Amino acid sequence: MIVRQMKLGPMDNFSYLVWDEKTKDAVIIDPAWQPEKIADAVKKEGLKPAAVLLTHGHPDHVNAVRYFTAGADLPVYLHAADAEMLEDRPAGLKNVSDGDAVTAGTLKLDVMHTPGHTPGSVCYVAGDAVFTGDTLFIGECGRVDLPGSSAEDLYASFVRLAALPDGSTVYPGHSYNGDTSTFGVQKEYNFYLKLARQGRREDFLRAVS
Repeated sequence: MIVRQMKLGPMDNFSYLVWDEKTKDAVIIDPAWQPEKIADAVKKEGLKPAAVLLTHGHPDHVNAVRYFTAGADLPVYLHAADAEMLEDRPAGLKNVSDGDAVTAGTLKLDVMHTPGHTPGSVCYVAGDAVFTGDTLFIGECGRVDLPGSSAEDLYASFVRLAALPDGSTVYPGHSYNGDTSTFGVQKEYNFYLKLARQGRREDFLRAVS
């Protein structure tokens, strides 16, 4: 499996291309801002997009979905709790829930529901790659001062994320403090993940408030 991280737009968003090196089956995660650059990479690598995966419903992560779904029978996966955030719902919108496995050609990505930043935030796990959206950043956590956010939910989500293998790679939704890391490093140096790993709920809630 190959991961292409693409920093796009005015908010340092990350969109991702994930594909099987042999079959060229691919998924697009959080397409936003500059879809032409994503499309150029798809063409250059000879990829066959099989699905669009959304980590959550905020506009800065979904504003290029239509570019890839217009005139194409491409499923778009999003947790139902964030569906109402979409201004333009694609015809192929499909709900994902915790524990689901999204299959796209030869690719398989497992769904972790990680609410907090939004009610329907999810992380997608593909082998040792974890696409964390705006739940977990390098050295940071997602905002919880927005409509639908919940510090309590984010803490519970961070407890789950802190249990992931140290060798798994964090692929966040924005370039804040870095582009990638491992969970092992983040458990030591991400203050919020460290608090969750230690079960310090009250300290976590104070820190994010």
